[in-house]
Amino acid sequence: MKVLSNQTLIVQLSIYGGILIFFWLLELLIFPQKLKNKIAHTTINAKFLFFVLPVQVLLSLVVFYVSRSTETAKWGILHFLPDTINPFLFFILAFLILDLFDYMYHFMMHKTPLFWKFHQVHHSDMQVDISTTVREHPGETFIRVSYLIVVICIVGAAPWVLILKQFIQSFSNLASHTRIILPKKVNDIVSKFFVTPNTHHIHHHYQLPYTDSNFGDVLTIWDRLFSTFSKMEPSQVVFGVDTNMNSEENMDFKNLIYRPFEEKIKG
Repeated sequence: MKVLSNQTLIVQLSIYGGILIFFWLLELLIFPQKLKNKIAHTTINAKFLFFVLPVQVLLSLVVFYVSRSTETAKWGILHFLPDTINPFLFFILAFLILDLFDYMYHFMMHKTPLFWKFHQVHHSDMQVDISTTVREHPGETFIRVSYLIVVICIVGAAPWVLILKQFIQSFSNLASHTRIILPKKVNDIVSKFFVTPNTHHIHHHYQLPYTDSNFGDVLTIWDRLFSTFSKMEPSQVVFGVDTNMNSEENMDFKNLIYRPFEEKIKG
């Protein structure tokens, strides 16, 4: 089990890294910008990986252990489904349930003051691009994966379900942060069901109520169902958080790491 977990993590990280590099190069080719500026911005966000990866990897081993345990004990919501259910349909139902919990997690990170202190580090990026995907405070990583462990205990998702879901989720997260915007007609169709760069960029707009909208991770159906879906022209989106629009502070890695622990977030 431990060997399987380690191999799976290596494969996931490799695929994730490959997709990230692909979009990074694509952005560089499509959008006019100085290479040194893009590298400088990417470097700031990439620094988070040195703190995030150890937390992510260690807790992911716990995730696999808990997932395997719930599968063995037949514990969780998914084990109430009949054994004769089609595997494809089973995965779709499992994915919908887990994606709903992801929506709830994202909503919680915005609405709980303590959690927002960590999550706002991700939103503080004033130049959202593919590298923003990895701009996550290690404190949020701990909260996010710990939340996932609790969700697995409730849902009872088997390792194979989590692995497949993670591949889909990773691609969606990377694609939604890229600078590449879909044509309006295409976006109107795709965003009826799936998160797009257009819809997620609105979530990164610096002012409420847009910051507190479009919480979906892969699917937009939860935002539509719970009335948290919003629209905005891509040209009107301004990235950042209105409580701190100081570009120098938001590019200062040391400041970003310590920011959640400040008594009061600077305005």
